[in-house]
Amino acid sequence: MSTLVTPQQVIDLAFVPEGVMTATKITAMDITIAESRYLIPILGQELYDTLLANRYTELRDNYVTPMVAAWTRYIAEPLMAERLGAGYDNDYNQADNDARYAILVRLRRNASALSRRLSDYLNSHSAEFAEYDPANNPLNHCTINGGIVQIF
Repeated sequence: MSTLVTPQQVIDLAFVPEGVMTATKITAMDITIAESRYLIPILGQELYDTLLANRYTELRDNYVTPMVAAWTRYIAEPLMAERLGAGYDNDYNQADNDARYAILVRLRRNASALSRRLSDYLNSHSAEFAEYDPANNPLNHCTINGGIVQIF
């Protein structure tokens, strides 16, 4: 299964350097889900395939990789306690659950901001990417800000 981002890139970009996470805790499935759910709808399959063929490296390195790393962490975060072997017993109190939820909200906001950054870059440089069609980018039609859905 080919992906644009490696587990090590996810660790380097989406986790703190002194953390306990290692690339072995991020699976190819986590990255594939992030790319399928959040990246391909913005890029379109044709531009995604072009990036897989190692074209547009500046786009990939500066915009796509950070976004996919952020979404991969968001996807993997709920599974981290189990993957790290940290006493995963589902016996959490409400304060623990509230803290975990707050972390997920922050991760989603960060990843969404990087998605918007990628979308804005593609829209302002669409002439450089023949495979990109702004009309198919869902962020050009709908966005959610502060829990408010905006359709345009």
